Amino acid sequence: MASTREPVSFPGILRGGGHEGTCTVRAMKVSLPGKPSVFEFVNYSIENVSKPLPDGIYELSANGRTIAVRNQNGNWLSASG
Repeated sequence: MASTREPVSFPGILRGGGHEGTCTVRAMKVSLPGKPSVFEFVNYSIENVSKPLPDGIYELSANGRTIAVRNQNGNWLSASG
Protein backbone atom coordinates (compact mmCIF):
# COMPACT_ATOMS: atom_id res chain seq x y z
CA MET A 1 0.00 0.00 0.00
CA ALA A 2 1.33 3.44 -0.93
CA SER A 3 1.54 6.43 1.35
CA THR A 4 -1.11 9.08 0.92
CA ARG A 5 -0.39 12.74 0.19
CA GLU A 6 -2.86 15.49 0.95
CA PRO A 7 -2.42 19.27 0.69
CA VAL A 8 -3.42 21.02 3.92
CA SER A 9 -3.35 24.53 5.39
CA PHE A 10 -3.51 25.74 8.98
CA PRO A 11 -2.78 28.88 11.02
CA GLY A 12 0.72 29.49 12.36
CA ILE A 13 2.62 31.93 14.58
CA LEU A 14 6.06 33.31 13.74
CA ARG A 15 8.26 34.45 16.67
CA GLY A 16 11.81 35.73 16.71
CA GLY A 17 14.01 38.68 17.59
CA GLY A 18 11.29 40.22 19.72
CA HIS A 19 8.80 40.14 16.83
CA GLU A 20 5.66 38.09 16.34
CA GLY A 21 3.16 37.64 13.53
CA THR A 22 0.48 35.23 12.43
CA CYS A 23 0.45 33.44 9.09
CA THR A 24 -1.11 30.69 7.04
CA VAL A 25 0.95 27.54 6.56
CA ARG A 26 0.46 25.31 3.55
CA ALA A 27 2.04 21.86 3.62
CA MET A 28 1.75 18.35 2.27
CA LYS A 29 0.47 15.79 4.77
CA VAL A 30 2.11 12.44 4.04
CA SER A 31 0.96 9.28 5.82
CA LEU A 32 2.98 6.10 6.17
CA PRO A 33 1.92 3.15 4.02
CA GLY A 34 -0.79 1.17 5.80
CA LYS A 35 -0.81 3.60 8.76
CA PRO A 36 -3.07 6.56 7.92
CA SER A 37 -2.91 7.85 11.52
CA VAL A 38 0.91 8.16 11.32
CA PHE A 39 1.87 11.18 9.20
CA GLU A 40 4.36 13.98 8.70
CA PHE A 41 4.03 17.44 7.18
CA VAL A 42 6.51 18.27 4.41
CA ASN A 43 7.10 21.12 1.94
CA TYR A 44 6.04 23.93 4.26
CA SER A 45 5.07 27.24 2.67
CA ILE A 46 4.44 30.37 4.77
CA GLU A 47 1.81 32.74 3.37
CA ASN A 48 -0.33 35.69 4.41
CA VAL A 49 1.97 36.95 7.18
CA SER A 50 -0.05 39.43 9.27
CA LYS A 51 2.61 42.17 9.16
CA PRO A 52 6.06 42.75 7.69
CA LEU A 53 8.74 41.09 9.82
CA PRO A 54 12.45 41.94 9.64
CA ASP A 55 14.99 39.52 8.23
CA GLY A 56 16.19 36.93 10.71
CA ILE A 57 15.60 33.55 12.31
CA TYR A 58 12.10 32.73 13.60
CA GLU A 59 10.27 29.84 15.17
CA LEU A 60 7.17 28.77 13.29
CA SER A 61 4.60 27.20 15.61
CA ALA A 62 1.78 25.50 13.76
CA ASN A 63 -0.41 22.47 14.25
CA GLY A 64 1.36 21.40 17.46
CA ARG A 65 4.86 21.54 15.98
CA THR A 66 7.66 24.09 16.00
CA ILE A 67 10.31 24.46 13.32
CA ALA A 68 13.05 27.02 12.69
CA VAL A 69 12.63 29.25 9.63
CA ARG A 70 14.45 32.27 8.23
CA ASN A 71 13.02 35.42 6.69
CA GLN A 72 15.23 36.81 3.95
CA ASN A 73 13.86 39.81 2.06
CA GLY A 74 10.29 38.59 2.59
CA ASN A 75 11.07 35.04 1.51
CA TRP A 76 10.56 32.36 4.14
CA LEU A 77 13.20 29.62 4.01
CA SER A 78 14.43 26.73 6.10
CA ALA A 79 16.69 28.08 8.86
CA SER A 80 19.25 25.38 8.08
CA GLY A 81 19.52 26.28 4.42
